[in-house]
Amino acid sequence: MLKFSNALKKYESHFFSQLAANWLPYPIALHIEPINVCQLRCPLCPTGLRKLNYAPQSMSFETFQAILAKLPFVKIIGLYRAGEPFLNPDLQRMIRFASAKDIYVFISSNFSFAKPDEFFDDLVASGLNRLIISLDGTCEETYATYRVDGNFELVLDNMKKMVAAKKRVHSKTPEIIWQFLVNRFNEDEIDTAKAMAINLGVTLDLKLMDVSDNLVDVELDTTLEQRKAHWLGRNQKYICERYKNEIHYPVFKGICAELFTDLVVTVDGKVLPCCGTWDKNSTFGDLLTQSFHDIWFGQQYVNSRLKFFKKDFYPEVTTTCFRCLNFGTDPSWKDKLRLLGVILQKRILMPMYVLLQSYKGR
Repeated sequence: MLKFSNALKKYESHFFSQLAANWLPYPIALHIEPINVCQLRCPLCPTGLRKLNYAPQSMSFETFQAILAKLPFVKIIGLYRAGEPFLNPDLQRMIRFASAKDIYVFISSNFSFAKPDEFFDDLVASGLNRLIISLDGTCEETYATYRVDGNFELVLDNMKKMVAAKKRVHSKTPEIIWQFLVNRFNEDEIDTAKAMAINLGVTLDLKLMDVSDNLVDVELDTTLEQRKAHWLGRNQKYICERYKNEIHYPVFKGICAELFTDLVVTVDGKVLPCCGTWDKNSTFGDLLTQSFHDIWFGQQYVNSRLKFFKKDFYPEVTTTCFRCLNFGTDPSWKDKLRLLGVILQKRILMPMYVLLQSYKGR
């Protein structure tokens, strides 16, 4: 029995080592950062806090084309990340280009900008599948506590213009999501927001607030406890489970699935391993000068994955993942099976979802 157990552990170690280094399928979903500049100053966002060590820049359409040429297997793109995507003048051109390749495109925006009416008509015609609009309140006072320098009435008016633009051409897309980040300043407005969303004809997403405890390589000027005390509300239903008791590290149990299924492409074509990394020195490769295969199975990715399966693993090439406190390095069998489930889901169920949404949008 002991021999069988040892043999099983050896096989398990070999299987996951090979998965990390050789067998892992390419990801079909990623985030591409069209710009790393934002006009707002949200107090828990590295961009809003002006904490990025990246120079402010906007991705050119030619760079976007070059990136997609390296990623022909991609089916889903979140076309946003560190900045306000609509500040990039080529954004709608990027959406149309990706949509023409049958790529499902979604965007999250603060939507606090003035645009002519034809902007909304063009956005509906662009092929954008989903538009997430951040509006954390039902009046200017509560909204402005987090969306500093945003304009509540402007965002609400823009949302109405999007709904009207869809109705004019009887379009089912983009799906419009009103993202409402619940905090102690707006939690009493949830019922009002639900009624407003029904009246507007949009989907309300009550999102639980995190207080930036999962940032890997950005230091904030406040402590975790200070941020919890300031932002979290009274209603336990709208508070992340990890905040209900004292925080212990690692923050999350299990394995960081993003290392195995997703990636982030920065404004200059560099690759980051997850949405929690922001430092320009944390990149894993450059899609403008390297093949995706060489990055995906390069030492930075491979070593970062192997740290979950090899005890006392101290390779010469380390990454920001070795400093990350979000995930532990001693996963259980359940954690490993869960990882395989996530990989399977991303490879099979997610493409099926994209096909279904494409069909519904016609």
